[in-house]
Amino acid sequence: MKRVLSAVLLLAFGFPLLRAQLPNTVFNQQPAPPRKSIGFQADVFPFLKNNEYFNAINPGETFFGFRTSVAGVFNLQPGGKARFTTGLMVQENYGDAKTVIKPMFSLSLTSYKEWNYVFGTLVSGTRHGLIEPLYNYEQVLTQPLEYGIQVRRDNSKMFYDGWLEWRQRFNSGNGTREMLVAGQHIQPRLSLGKNTTLSLPLQMVLVHQGGQSVNNPLPISTRIAATGGLRLAGNDTGWVMEGYALQSLDNSPNPQQPWKNGYAFMANLQKRFGRYHRVAATWWFAREFTSTLGNPVFTNVNLGYPYANEHTRRIAMLRYVYTCPILGNNLWIDARIEPHYDFERAGMEFSHGLYLRYIRSGSFSIPRIPGFF
Repeated sequence: MKRVLSAVLLLAFGFPLLRAQLPNTVFNQQPAPPRKSIGFQADVFPFLKNNEYFNAINPGETFFGFRTSVAGVFNLQPGGKARFTTGLMVQENYGDAKTVIKPMFSLSLTSYKEWNYVFGTLVSGTRHGLIEPLYNYEQVLTQPLEYGIQVRRDNSKMFYDGWLEWRQRFNSGNGTREMLVAGQHIQPRLSLGKNTTLSLPLQMVLVHQGGQSVNNPLPISTRIAATGGLRLAGNDTGWVMEGYALQSLDNSPNPQQPWKNGYAFMANLQKRFGRYHRVAATWWFAREFTSTLGNPVFTNVNLGYPYANEHTRRIAMLRYVYTCPILGNNLWIDARIEPHYDFERAGMEFSHGLYLRYIRSGSFSIPRIPGFF
C-alpha cells in the first residue's frame, strides 16, 4: 500500500507536464430538463473519428456516422424529483448493413439529499467520469445507450456514480454469452482556497461474460480494472494535474489471455488556452495490464486476439482539443488531434476526430379543462 501511495504522489506532483483525460464537453452536454409537466428533448450527433494505428494490439479503425434521438419527458413530481423519459435513438454507422435503432426509457428519482436513482436507460458514456484506460470514450460511438440501474450524486463535495449495466443476454441459439458491466466512481472533493480543488478519484470497472447454460461452448470471463489517484484542478486558470496507479485482475476460471494480474501508472496535465483550446499531455507505463472497456492504446494485450501482446508499454501523448459552442448551448463543434509515441515500438501513431452536437429541449403544461381537473 505504501508503494502504491508513493507512486500516486509521484505521478501527481512529480510530473507537472502531463495529462491524459481529455475534456469531453461535446459528449457530456445534455438537454435541459423540462420545467413544466411535459417536455421534449432532441439530440443530433454527426461524428467522424479516424484511428491511424498500425499494430496488432490496437489496430486502426474509423468511426463515421450520424445519430439522432427524440424523447418525451414527464415530470411525475414537482421540481423533477420523479421523472419519466421515453423515446427512440437511431444511429447509422456509414458502411454498415444494418441501422441501429434502440428505445430510450428511464425512471429517475432524486432524494432530498441529491442522490439520484436511475432505472432503465442510464446516464452513461463519458458522464461516468472514468479515465480512458478503464473506459474508452469511443463507447459514446459504439455503445451509445446503456441499460440497467444506477445511483449518482454530484455536488461540490463529492462525485459518485455506481451502476450495473446488462449489456447482452445469453442466447443459446447462437452461443452468445451474457455480458454485464458493473462500475463505480467515487471522487471526494476538497476546496483549497477559492480557485483550487483537490480530488481523490477511486474508480473500478468489472466486466463479466458467461452464462449458466451447459451448452455454452464459450469460456466464462470476469475481468476487473481499478485505479486510485489524486487530481488537482485550477478552477479559473484552466489547468488540471492528475496521477493514477492502476491494477488489473483476470478472475476467469480459465483465463484466455497471457496474464492474470497487471499494473500501470499514469501522469496527466491539461491546460486551457483562451476559451476553446485545450492541450492535454500524458505519460503512460504499463506492465501486463488489461482492460476490457478501456482505450486499447493503453492495454498490453488484444483481448480479441491474445497472441498480440507486449509485456511492457511506455507511451507519451500530446493531444489538442478545440471545443466551441456555435449557437448558445444548442450547437457544439469539437475537433481533436491525438498523436502518441510508443517507446517500445519506437514509432509515432495518431488519431483525429470531428464531432457536431445539436441539442434542443422544451416544455409545456397540460391545459386545464374546466369540469375535469
